[in-house]
Amino acid sequence: MVLASRNGETSTPRRAPAVNRLVLRLLGSAGHRVLGGKVCALRYRTAGGATVELPVQYVRDGDRLVVVAGGASGKRWWRHFRTAAPVEVLVDGDRVTGSGAVLGGAERDAALDAYRRAFPRVTTDAQVVAITIGRFPAGRPPLRGAALFRTWLPIVALAEFLGFAVPAGVGALTADGPAALVVPALLAAGAVEGAALGWGQAAVLRRALPALPRARWVAATSAAAVVAYLVGLAPSTWGAAITSWHPVPMVATAAVLGCVLLGSIGTAQWLLLRRHLPRAGRWIATTATAWLLGLAVFLGFTMPLWHPGQALAATVLIGIVGGLLMAVTTAAVTGFALRHLLPRR
Repeated sequence: MVLASRNGETSTPRRAPAVNRLVLRLLGSAGHRVLGGKVCALRYRTAGGATVELPVQYVRDGDRLVVVAGGASGKRWWRHFRTAAPVEVLVDGDRVTGSGAVLGGAERDAALDAYRRAFPRVTTDAQVVAITIGRFPAGRPPLRGAALFRTWLPIVALAEFLGFAVPAGVGALTADGPAALVVPALLAAGAVEGAALGWGQAAVLRRALPALPRARWVAATSAAAVVAYLVGLAPSTWGAAITSWHPVPMVATAAVLGCVLLGSIGTAQWLLLRRHLPRAGRWIATTATAWLLGLAVFLGFTMPLWHPGQALAATVLIGIVGGLLMAVTTAAVTGFALRHLLPRR
């Protein structure tokens, strides 16, 4: 792919000029056809960690896109590619990844010739810069379809299972302790579980969405897990006070807490995912459904088998199997949804 554009640089989508924000939103929707296959969006991360996204005109040249930065001396974005660098391109409604690099010599001339054939009235001068974008910099296409699901299911299920073992163990050790000890201990354990889950998901997403910030994904998942555990502990910690309320506010509070519990992780991850997927909002409902089903499977398996006076080994074994079933359930639901959220190409 080769890229070229006369457009200027924007910073993040939230800080971009209104016209650019409108174009970027249009490119990420079904209305991208309005632009007639002549405009795409570039997204890359600077050395300082900032995300830059800008709409640019392009032409196809074989398996490349060509973008020209007219009046290059007055623009900054193309300078990021003076050394080959990863870039994500939203083109024809799909996101593809690649490596951008400024062209020179005969390659630059050939790219400009291809660009002029599509935009003959565009004036170009010595300051025009052409960029070439290889579709997959590592020589391997991003994970999509069944391959994505097959990779996601075992890795994410194992990460969640191992992460869940931490709060399960902490809960068993502090079962008879005071709330001042139990709550902080379980919140810390929840942070570990969230980090483990986020790490497993990020390990797969790095091959599906290379531009996604993996460290922030892990941190967001861990923080959201703490929120979920705090909400989950509310009935056992403050249940006596809540049940004394009038039924209407009590039911309303329970409904709000339930929504926060199920939607916390999905919402935190959506804040990052929305910059990479046009339908990222569906991820919130996906994770809520996944956790609802996962918890239902866990409780449905363990509660009939656990009983007072049971041997410790049997109790632990039942919990391990229940935790594994929950992890597989949540991974299967989220993996199936992610497979259909990501563009096929």
